Amino acid sequence: MGLFGLKFESSDQTASKVILENNYDFMYENFIISSQRTLYLLLENKDGIIDALRFDFKIYKYGYPNDEVDLPSKISNIANYGMSEVFNSKWINELMINNRSHSQHSDSFYSNYKHYVIRFKDVTLEVISQKYEIVKMTKEEINKIITNELYCIEK
Repeated sequence: MGLFGLKFESSDQTASKVILENNYDFMYENFIISSQRTLYLLLENKDGIIDALRFDFKIYKYGYPNDEVDLPSKISNIANYGMSEVFNSKWINELMINNRSHSQHSDSFYSNYKHYVIRFKDVTLEVISQKYEIVKMTKEEINKIITNELYCIEK
């Protein structure tokens, strides 16, 4: 039994592979940049243009597990070396239940959130976000993002 007597079963969660516009190599090299609200997963650098997945996230996890072990949540059909969307996400449900203590809470606030899992050889990225988009950036644009964030913490 979960919080508030709700029953969670891992078999309720399932995933489907997300097909991206390019066939990105989800093996070893990856890099994230994160502020309090925006996460960039850098995927590929070709001719000075960097493709990245951009999430305006609620929460994310990055690191363990690698490809040699399953996710702790045992979500079925997660794509190894790729991106998946999780349906009937236990994690979104837990966030929603936790937020019920807020005086302005409504369960409907969570109806548009999606759970994404991106598996690499050595790390996994899980993100709760309403959407993602593929963006193309130059190194200068990435440096500007970092510089703007540094400016915010120097105030």
